[in-house]
Amino acid sequence: MTPSHALVWAAAIWSFVIPTQVVAGDIRSLSLEQAVELALQRNPTLQAQAVTIVSVKASEVTAWLRPNPVFVSSSQDFTAGLTQLFERGGKRQRRIEAAKLSTDIATSEFSDARRNLILQVRKAFTAALLAKSNLVVAEENMKSFQEVEDHTRIRHQKGEISGADMLKIELQKLQIESDVQDAALRLKTAKMTLRALLATPALAEDFDVEGELTFPEFDPPLADLKELAIRNRPDLHSAETLTKKAEADVRLAIANGYTDVFLSIGYHHTEPSLPTWIQPLFPQGPSEDSVGLGVSFPIRIFDRNEGEIARTRAEATRMASLAQAVRIQIGNEVETSYAAFRASRERARLFEQVYLAKGRELREIAEFNYNSGTTSILDLLEVNRTYRELQFAYSQALAAYLTGLHQLNSVVGLDVAK
Repeated sequence: MTPSHALVWAAAIWSFVIPTQVVAGDIRSLSLEQAVELALQRNPTLQAQAVTIVSVKASEVTAWLRPNPVFVSSSQDFTAGLTQLFERGGKRQRRIEAAKLSTDIATSEFSDARRNLILQVRKAFTAALLAKSNLVVAEENMKSFQEVEDHTRIRHQKGEISGADMLKIELQKLQIESDVQDAALRLKTAKMTLRALLATPALAEDFDVEGELTFPEFDPPLADLKELAIRNRPDLHSAETLTKKAEADVRLAIANGYTDVFLSIGYHHTEPSLPTWIQPLFPQGPSEDSVGLGVSFPIRIFDRNEGEIARTRAEATRMASLAQAVRIQIGNEVETSYAAFRASRERARLFEQVYLAKGRELREIAEFNYNSGTTSILDLLEVNRTYRELQFAYSQALAAYLTGLHQLNSVVGLDVAK
């Protein structure tokens, strides 16, 4: 890659980090896909990581350049010359190779930061959906309980129930009101977390999150997920490229052990009219001009770059071990995430197919029996409390399942489940 190509590529990366013009408060409703897109465009941490690529990419330009010639001149004897360093051992090619690998590492680290950001946004969005769902459930419970309270108040006025039972109803209402307030606070907190990740002034203060907590069926083989993770995880690619970079540094250290040569060409002029007190700094003689060639090089007897060669070889061994450790860690992350995903899937499925329907049926029976006078207020309150906890637990199970899906996508490095 030539320096001009490198600069064009760096400019393309830089254009990514320049925020687009937005209108404050313009976005009032947000889907998961929109949230991820905004985060990728506006998140300052990701922008900083993109600028790192630009910075590292510029090192390729430096590595591509050849040593400048040196001009020497002396006005005393009208001598002028040029000295050029000629590098041996393929130093320039080794520098270019190492610089390109550094760019690959920075690019992989950017991809890994992007992967982690997407996971954070998806988790925050799921938390917002959970809080929104809990708020809806709490408000519906409040509305439903209001009907029970109104009916109970009529029965109390008729003398069918005692004042103590009426007080129990009012205390139960206080708990439900607290559920509404807690759910509203959690929703506000989740939106604040999401807003910080998106970092866009276009998001309205009272923006809404679109979507629902769903239960998409997904049952991937563990072996396939591990294989996908090994192929797609950017942090593994970064670790493997670090190993290649360390090996390139070894080759560069060996190349730096070769002796470089300085070739010189000079023009010399002597002048017979120089004062005698200048002698013997400048020889006196007839006026004449001459051109000469010269060569110089260090005699590498004591320093052959042995220390740097040994250091880079040790570093290459260390990087290879770290890459293997990352590979093992990725396998463990896939297995752990897969196990958590399966557990949350079974829990959500159990709520979906069994518990929620039974809880709803039990509540309807309890309300019918209470309205018909065949059961006590304590039985109704207990059933309502159990059903309310069941609804919140079901929403939590769905959120845990969706979070498990997002986590699985992240550890694999690819959206295997959407």
